[in-house]
Amino acid sequence: MSAASPVPVSARLRRRSMLASAVGNGLEWFDWNIYVVFTAYLTANLFDQGDPGSALLLTLAIFGVGFVFRPVGGMLAGILADRLGRRWVMIATMLTMSAASLLIALIPDYATAGVWASVLLLVARLAQGLAHGAESTAGYTYIAEIAPAPRRGLWSSTLAMGVLVGSMLASGMGWALTTALGPEAMGAWGWRIPFAVGALLAIVVMVLRRTMMETEQFEQELRPEAAPVRDEPLAPGERRALWWASVRVFWFVAAITIVFYTWLTAASSLATTQHGMDPAAALASSFAAQALCVCLMPLMGRLSDRVGRRPVALAFSLGFVVLSFPLMGMISSEPWTLLVAQSIALAFVACGNSIYSALLAEQFPTRHRARGIGIAMSLSVAIFGGSVLYLNQWLTGQGLQWLFVLCFVLVCLASAVAVWRMPETKGVELRRIGERDEAGEPAGARG
Repeated sequence: MSAASPVPVSARLRRRSMLASAVGNGLEWFDWNIYVVFTAYLTANLFDQGDPGSALLLTLAIFGVGFVFRPVGGMLAGILADRLGRRWVMIATMLTMSAASLLIALIPDYATAGVWASVLLLVARLAQGLAHGAESTAGYTYIAEIAPAPRRGLWSSTLAMGVLVGSMLASGMGWALTTALGPEAMGAWGWRIPFAVGALLAIVVMVLRRTMMETEQFEQELRPEAAPVRDEPLAPGERRALWWASVRVFWFVAAITIVFYTWLTAASSLATTQHGMDPAAALASSFAAQALCVCLMPLMGRLSDRVGRRPVALAFSLGFVVLSFPLMGMISSEPWTLLVAQSIALAFVACGNSIYSALLAEQFPTRHRARGIGIAMSLSVAIFGGSVLYLNQWLTGQGLQWLFVLCFVLVCLASAVAVWRMPETKGVELRRIGERDEAGEPAGARG
């Protein structure tokens, strides 16, 4: 394939594009999580209160439907990003998320609109699911492709930081609004504020993203003029390499997913429901551990640029293989136990999440990168993300939490094997991914 001559890109434009990508990714997670934070108010206002228990289940079911649509958005974004450009998809995700959040903010309550209030919430959540899945696929591809090769791990950590900061801001806004307005005002109209804020911020980010650069890999290899080369059929060896790359990514993402939803999203609520910990103390302990994780992520990303992706990713996977049973067993009704256990766990989470987008992008050649990430990641998240919390709660209720932890360990062990089979790709130019040297080894050195 003859590459076009590279177009010089200023360091300032590259950094501004990184910022727009990271801020937008964080906002996506803010919008995604405020639904969870304000579930009680959505239930009370948009569903029939003749049966409050049923209304709550319907609200949670709509949350689950949004989750199911995330992989649809991821797969669709992978196809479009490889054909139309990464930047175009990332602008579209902001527009979709803004419209969905605005719709939730403006939905008339059940007393006014009847069942249409619930229907409109479902439509909005489906749109959020599509946008969230699309943002993950396009964003992870984009940040890896615009990053300087020697600092790709560090730049990739900015997206991981955005995920956590966006989630923390959603919880913080819930606490701040409830404290400032009180339950009566929150129930009447205050619950609409975070959705309106999310919609307005998404418009700001969308404007920022209009000035982002398109990635050089797309411009040189996937632009419309390169369509004949881009669409040429896969050779058998190339197809086999893509298959195994997808399998390795699937298991790495599986471990990231179960760890994320167990130790980041649900740790405080699980400590409360399963161990009787005071809810306020559990939230405070969890918030402190998450802040530590945010601080560690750029350090772990930079470390991967120095020692390699595989050692850092193996530290993540094997760390949970060894420590899952001790950390889970440490948590009791005392808040300090959650603080210590979650802080240790999130230190290892920082190893995996900080290099997430770099590691995924480095497994696929440019013309299949977004699709490869979108399909492998989306299937893994759909299978493991959609079941991990339910399985944890159900097995714990049966007195079998040890069985959940065993499943947890086995997935992390599979991730360690997958990472071990990955070529070391730190510092490799992304255009060389898929190439082989004279010895037949993939671009990058085996560790």
